[in-house]
Amino acid sequence: MNPRIIALVAAVLALAALCFLLLSAEEPAPEPPTPAQTGRAFAETPTPEPTPEATPDPAVEEVRAEARALLGAVIDREGGDPGNPWALAHGILARGRDFRATDGRLAVHVLTDDFGEWEELPGLGRAPRFPKSRGEARVEPHTDLILRTFVEVGLPLDEPLSPKAGAPTLRALLQASQARFEPVRAEETPLIARPDDAPWSVGAWCATAEASGITAWETAAGPVELEEASSALIGALERETWFIRQAMASRTAVQKRKQGIFAFACGGAHLFGGVETCAAAGWPARGNRQARLEALIDIYLYRVPLETTLVQRTLEQHPEMAALLYNQDVKFIGHLLEALGAAERDGLWIPDAQERELLDGLEVRLLHHVRQLGRFGVYEADTMKELRANPDSFQYYLDLVGDACHAWRGLEIQAALRAR
Repeated sequence: MNPRIIALVAAVLALAALCFLLLSAEEPAPEPPTPAQTGRAFAETPTPEPTPEATPDPAVEEVRAEARALLGAVIDREGGDPGNPWALAHGILARGRDFRATDGRLAVHVLTDDFGEWEELPGLGRAPRFPKSRGEARVEPHTDLILRTFVEVGLPLDEPLSPKAGAPTLRALLQASQARFEPVRAEETPLIARPDDAPWSVGAWCATAEASGITAWETAAGPVELEEASSALIGALERETWFIRQAMASRTAVQKRKQGIFAFACGGAHLFGGVETCAAAGWPARGNRQARLEALIDIYLYRVPLETTLVQRTLEQHPEMAALLYNQDVKFIGHLLEALGAAERDGLWIPDAQERELLDGLEVRLLHHVRQLGRFGVYEADTMKELRANPDSFQYYLDLVGDACHAWRGLEIQAALRAR
């Protein structure tokens, strides 16, 4: 095995022990970011060359071009693997509905024809679905990840999802998702039993409600209204970030121990994304939706110094972990640029000058860390092949692919906002 791969796998194993230190580190509640913190300060990590300011200049554009080329190659090669449906869904999210698998087929067709299944549902009869996995292949580890992806890239509701005879429509997939939902009506668990697994479903329901006309439906456990589902989703995000809101108000310490939002997939970025999608579509329709979303955006921004400082300090103490820690930063920043960029694009949030400077500084930081990962050889085809083949580094491989796709989408949204 390549010595570099051996070192990477060893680092993955070491990370399990290091994660306890990283997640349990106690930090003072971060100050609201200032302009002095948003440019060079956020980009200062142990990189071979200094990170430039987040202002248009040739050096930054060179880094941007190199980073985009690296991310694009990962998306097309790894995200285009017809045997990896989870990666295909991420490739579609990054590249759009016309993204093709490496075998030449449209990725949407590959997912539909090769991994779609059918089941009988009360009231619907034969209904389409995607399984959690098939054999060793992860298909949809998050419920309705593929449905949400198809909705986000704008596939039409009533056209077959592939040319294959009997292929389902997006509407059929949507209705099956709604019928399978299991609401929980209890004071301690309002409607959504597992909020970390709900954003993809509820976001898809909200985004299609106007076109589909579906704002209420029947499930095996009784009727459900989109109003209560979207209310439950934003309520879940508020509950899971309440301890951060308290720290902001009292200026007390924040401890990162995988509690609340820190335990969610991708640090809760997908939960925020589902809430943002619903808000953009006007859900929940009652109550102070806009004010609640703005408060949640403030909490998201407040996390930036905590998250980036933890990574930076750990890099300084454990430079041998750089390949893993750089990607931790790519994960957090890429998802943030995507999620907050969507809020700005959809007219739900207008960043002030200080917040815009913060986002620009984070983008430069992400670009440099992507370039560093490229220079480490992490994104090379042979390296990723070996990372994927080794059970000890397989999760790192998945992180690299998924985070590349979300980083790409975040960069695309931010570029569109600048152009606008």
